[in-house]
Amino acid sequence: MKMKRIIDAVSIALFFFVVAAFAVNTFIMNKDGIDISLDELPESTERFVNRSFPLGENWRSLYTTLITGAGQNRIGDVYVSEKGMIELLNSTDEKLINERTAWFNEFAEAHPQISSYALIVPTASGIYSSELPVVITATDQQKLIDDIYYKLDNSIQTLDAFNPLFSARDDYVYFRTDNSWTEYGAYTVYNKVIRKMGFTPLRLSSYDMEYASRDYYGDLYSKTYYRGTEPDFINIFRNKNGSFVTGFSAWSEGQEFTSTSIYYTPALSSSNQLNVFLGGNSYEKYRITTSNKDAPKLLIIKGDYANMFVPFLTPHYSEITLIDPTKLEGRSIEELADVDSYDQVLLLYDAASFCR
Repeated sequence: MKMKRIIDAVSIALFFFVVAAFAVNTFIMNKDGIDISLDELPESTERFVNRSFPLGENWRSLYTTLITGAGQNRIGDVYVSEKGMIELLNSTDEKLINERTAWFNEFAEAHPQISSYALIVPTASGIYSSELPVVITATDQQKLIDDIYYKLDNSIQTLDAFNPLFSARDDYVYFRTDNSWTEYGAYTVYNKVIRKMGFTPLRLSSYDMEYASRDYYGDLYSKTYYRGTEPDFINIFRNKNGSFVTGFSAWSEGQEFTSTSIYYTPALSSSNQLNVFLGGNSYEKYRITTSNKDAPKLLIIKGDYANMFVPFLTPHYSEITLIDPTKLEGRSIEELADVDSYDQVLLLYDAASFCR
């Protein structure tokens, strides 16, 4: 209760400080000659703080600095520390879970000749829940994923991502400033689950790790502007035997983007450097062809985590197609792909996106 009173007091003081400073700047100094109405006050206040304070990109940086200075380590749904930021998963939509598992059951039943798999990946708050302060609660994601898998039909083979990530939790398996796993985290899971899909995994020694970026600040930084965590680095795993990819296409609103690589390197100069993987999440459909002409074909029903998982799959398949259900806009997957031409289908989501 005492800490809550301190935080409330800091918040109130900060609010009046910003408003007062804004008023002085606007009505006394007003060097920019800006004509501001009352309706514009919140946006204009933020612009004033952006321009006047060196503490961060906007008022949230100042707020975060004061709150963490008062001993608070939670900013909204993000836990912050020197080790990294963790977005908390503390609520799920049971109705949505039931709808999505029922849909995949129906999809698998409609295509019985295809081997169906489900891979639900825990987020950082599931793997590092024991390291959170006792006053912060987070959903037990191991139990959550088990419950999701229990709702799936027995014909669907479930893949375990929790235990590989938990075993490697002391390594760099999640970003410090982004709510995503790293390429190493994706490899850790690939190394375990690909056997169940019928293949022998490539050893880690089969890859050269390229440091594509050493100063990545992800979506959790954008939510908090917390400066106590070091920036992330982005690795690209390059197969020492050369790329198996022969073509890459992605579609959005009738427009097709084509490339010979699954890595979109211009993204490394953008605000979202993770778009280097498959060009990001702006597309409804992706198609990758490889030099493995006689290998099986894989269809992935994707969430965001799939983008960083796919590079490890290319040595095993002749073709990989990914479809993002959130961008179908009333269309069925069958309208975007000849489903029965694939040998396997994989549902791949992180737990937070699947449940909310």
